[in-house]
Amino acid sequence: MEDSVHKMIGAALIKESENLTERENMIKRYASYYHSNKDKVEQLTFAFGSKINCIGAEVAGSCFDIKITGDKHMLQATFAVFRKLGYEPSERPGTELLETFSCFWDHPDHSCRLWLYLTSDICKRVKIGTKMVERDIYETVCQ
Repeated sequence: MEDSVHKMIGAALIKESENLTERENMIKRYASYYHSNKDKVEQLTFAFGSKINCIGAEVAGSCFDIKITGDKHMLQATFAVFRKLGYEPSERPGTELLETFSCFWDHPDHSCRLWLYLTSDICKRVKIGTKMVERDIYETVCQ
């Protein structure tokens, strides 16, 4: 019995070691991607300055994820900055106002890909109609 416990612990440690190695390799790939595109990130940072309310940014695979919060004007300003730097969006926002908008941005001359995720910070509850619902009514009856 003691031998089987040791084998199980050994197998768990080997698996954990493999997971750590895989994670370390992934971090090395992300760091390499970041360093090879560092000048593009610096361009974006400089172009935005303090204009955007960035709530998160990270390297994810072969893409930079940028999460911001704001209103439709913030989204328009973000589009203007990205377009000025030569990036093209995979999608454009529709006419209806949504809580979130996201799209990829690609540049024709380099492989630095961006993913933008905007969450609206100006949402309000609006009545859009009335719905009648049939609901059972109960009362307590004692015997």
